[in-house]
Amino acid sequence: MERSSMKIKLFIFTLLAAFAISLPAFADEFDAFEEQKLLEVSPQMLQKMGVRLTKVKYGDASKTIKLPGIVNVDETSTFAVNTKFEGWIERLYVDYQGKTVARGAKVADIYSPEMVAAQEEYLSFLRHAKSFDAQQTTDSYGSMFAGDARKLAEGARARLRWWDLSEAQIRELERTGKVRRTVAVYSPANGYVMEKRVAAGMMVQPGMELFTLAGTDRMWVIADVYEEDMKFIRQGATAKFTLPNMPGKSFDIKADYIYPEVSGSTRTLKVRFPVRNSGNLLKPAMYGDIVLNVKSGKALKVEEDAVIDDGRRKIVFVSKGAGKFEPREIVTGVKAGGFYEIRRGLKENDTVARGANFLLDSEAQLKGIKPVKVQ
Repeated sequence: MERSSMKIKLFIFTLLAAFAISLPAFADEFDAFEEQKLLEVSPQMLQKMGVRLTKVKYGDASKTIKLPGIVNVDETSTFAVNTKFEGWIERLYVDYQGKTVARGAKVADIYSPEMVAAQEEYLSFLRHAKSFDAQQTTDSYGSMFAGDARKLAEGARARLRWWDLSEAQIRELERTGKVRRTVAVYSPANGYVMEKRVAAGMMVQPGMELFTLAGTDRMWVIADVYEEDMKFIRQGATAKFTLPNMPGKSFDIKADYIYPEVSGSTRTLKVRFPVRNSGNLLKPAMYGDIVLNVKSGKALKVEEDAVIDDGRRKIVFVSKGAGKFEPREIVTGVKAGGFYEIRRGLKENDTVARGANFLLDSEAQLKGIKPVKVQ
């Protein structure tokens, strides 16, 4: 009997303790039924504070996306240096990878029996053509031979041009009448040597690539876009590119190509952003961040200065007319372009205060007016 009585007392004690612990929570629930106090401010005071009113409206919502980006060589600025004739490299002027080369700079001297023979052939035909022209024959056979000689000379000259002998080199050959034992090969563009495939003394074949050059005036930044962000990326999207080793410096870039395949290992899509490389600050394989602000549809929005963010919650002051304001908690989404996206707490055409809300907040706290909790 005594044991049953003790069990009943213990049960009652447990219920009372649980009820006592729950009292604060119940108190909060009861507060919700109390009439909400409003903050009253005269029009003159609002004007002195600099408080303005604005309406909550739907607008284009934006989303900030941050992507990793790696600097790459602009593949359209790469050039191959090769020859169209057989020969041996007698001297190499570009003797290491990474060397900067200017357009028109000499990169190698090549001895080619074929090129020596082609020069001799051209000079021979040129001398014959000049001799016929000097004779100034008027008979039909003489004119025919003179015409044939000029055509043979023109053909031999064209062959030299097809083998990439420059116009300046051919004119020098015509002026001196002397065959050059070696032929100089020149760089077709400005850039640096990405790959060097030859050494002095090597034999080269027609079409063999001696060097690969890459320009540095323009680079590509390749971004990896995660699957959840792919729907927001469009060709022509603008962004800013920053690098950790250049604080305060950013590059304006625009997407010009979206690659057609998703990487099987990283599950990312590559997007290309060309960028002007002023001052050659950007180097291949540099790593940085790409930040884009993209449109993500329509959303309820309010100006940034209408929202008070104290780190724990976000509060707005909803106008109830006649200088009365209701402090209210809200839930926001993305902040971009001077606006907050509203998720909960406000509806379209609600009027809220903006500009000097911290003064309204201070006044409300002094009067003990608590913000309405978001539902």
